[in-house]
Amino acid sequence: MANEQNLRRGRWSGPRAIELPTECAAPVPDIPPNRAHWEDWQRERWASIWSGPAANLYDDSQTGAVALVIDLEAAQSKGTLQAAQITEYRRLLADLLLTPQALSGAGFRLPGWPS
Repeated sequence: MANEQNLRRGRWSGPRAIELPTECAAPVPDIPPNRAHWEDWQRERWASIWSGPAANLYDDSQTGAVALVIDLEAAQSKGTLQAAQITEYRRLLADLLLTPQALSGAGFRLPGWPS
């Protein structure tokens, strides 16, 4: 119930929202060469983001932003994330439509979401 209420808070709701596929069929881009040090979980996160529904809206210009999200998540897991980085992380999640609120607010929905 709470998630349904959060989704309804977006600017767009109901039948006007564009339904995205639950997965992106485009190939996952190569990890940037300067991220060769990434651990397995970071590589999996990369593939997960690029295979997710929001990736249907991405082009190659988002590779740096997606890589930065993953770097910030790594800093968080190490306990080294600073306040300004938290703000940037939240902004990137919204800009990349990686939260239900951002996706709904931009006028998109997923199959099965309330209308």
